Parts: sequence; structure tokens; C-alpha cells
Amino acid sequence: MKVEEAIRYVETRMRKPERQEDRELRKTYSEVFDNATIMTIYDLMSKGYIDIVDFPISTGKEGNVFRGYDKRGNLIAIKIYRVATSNFRRMSLYIQGDPRFKGITRDRRKLVYTWARKEYNNLERLMGAGVRVPMPIAHKNNVLVMEYIGSEEMPAPLLKDSEFDPEEAYEFVVNSMGKAYNQAKLVHGDISEYNILVNGDEFVLIDVAQAVHLKHPSAEELLVRDAKNTARYFRKLGVDTDEGEILRRVRECTT
Repeated sequence: MKVEEAIRYVETRMRKPERQEDRELRKTYSEVFDNATIMTIYDLMSKGYIDIVDFPISTGKEGNVFRGYDKRGNLIAIKIYRVATSNFRRMSLYIQGDPRFKGITRDRRKLVYTWARKEYNNLERLMGAGVRVPMPIAHKNNVLVMEYIGSEEMPAPLLKDSEFDPEEAYEFVVNSMGKAYNQAKLVHGDISEYNILVNGDEFVLIDVAQAVHLKHPSAEELLVRDAKNTARYFRKLGVDTDEGEILRRVRECTT
């Protein structure tokens, strides 16, 4: 299939905004779906991982997440990292020094591709360690396909937008940090109420691309930062905790 035909095919499988007032949404589509990304999506479509690209459900620092469907009609989440507007320096800081990703490149597109691969790898490691994260399904270049968290009607809300039991959420975060540290050998590096979903009666840790291996030179600094932020947030909600208690539990976690 020619490039032009592939692009036309993908565009027929994308539910684009039709109303004139959806300017912001139209801008999002124009920023995210360059020709290289469309060709990547076409390849994932040809393998059955994606059938329809539905509406956007979140916008992050470097990427956008869209709801979609696979060839069997299952809901999926499609995360697309923006090549043109991603923070090159921020990505480099989290990749450089990670023994899994040597030979860091100065090429922006290749760095973004490595970032997407890093998130897929981190999701696999965290899931294997028993941390509740979205199940990774497939990835190629700057596109990551993973489990959709939410219902047919709407995606699961962030912790910051939800009602929840503070003690239960706190235990989830500390236990997740401990499993990540001891079993997956990873530090999340950006734990906050913005990176946890509340799906019914469960919590789900998300946005793990920046998570670093324990051998990364900044791993300890990032672990302490996660502990400080976690303690600060949950103390506001009435949980009796502090940074030292969290670090002790994380390092001693065996399950």
C-alpha cells in the first residue's frame, strides 16, 4: 500500500471533531497526527492492535491519550507522544544513565521513540512486580497501545478529581512504590494525585515513562522526592505519615 493510501485509510478510522467550535480539538489532531505517526498507527492497525481511534481522553506533558477500539471491539487506550513539542531535555535526563537505554541520541524523533519504548518496558516490569498499572499491549515508534481504564461512558477519573478513602489510597501508593523498588527495580519519579486513576474500587498507577532503574544516578533523589510528595499530600487528607516512614516501608517491602 502506498503512503497516501495508508494515510487515507487511517483517517477514515479516526473520529475527528466535526463542529466548527471544536477548534482546540482540531489543533490537537494537527499537532499529534503527522504523517510519520499516521503510518505508525496504520502498521498497528494492520496487526489488529488498533481499529478505531476515538476521542482524546487526556493531554500530558509530552503525549496525548486517545480512547480507541481494537479489531475485536475491545476498548483500548492509545498514547501518542508528540515529536515536535516534546521536552527533549526532560526526556534525556530520565533516559541518560538508565542501563537499559544506552547510546542516547540527539535526534528528537529517535529520543521520543525511545521514551515510548521505555514506558512500555516500565509497564511490563511494574505489572510483573504486582503493581496495578494499565496492561501494555503493543508499541511502535511514538505510539503505545495499552489497557483502557474506565467504562464505555467515560474514562476513570484522576485521584485529584475523585472521592476515595485516604488510608486506602495511601496504602496503595506506598505498596506500589515498594513493589516497584524491590521487585521491578524501578522508581516512579513523579507520583502524585495526577498520576493515579480511581476505577471503581481500585487505584491504578499511570504515566510511568519517566520511571528509572535503581542504577540510574538520580534514582535515590527521585525516590526521596516521591516520598516527600506522597507524605505531604496524604497528611493534608488526615493520614498520619512522614517521608521517613514511607522510605522505610518502601525499602523493607517484600510482597
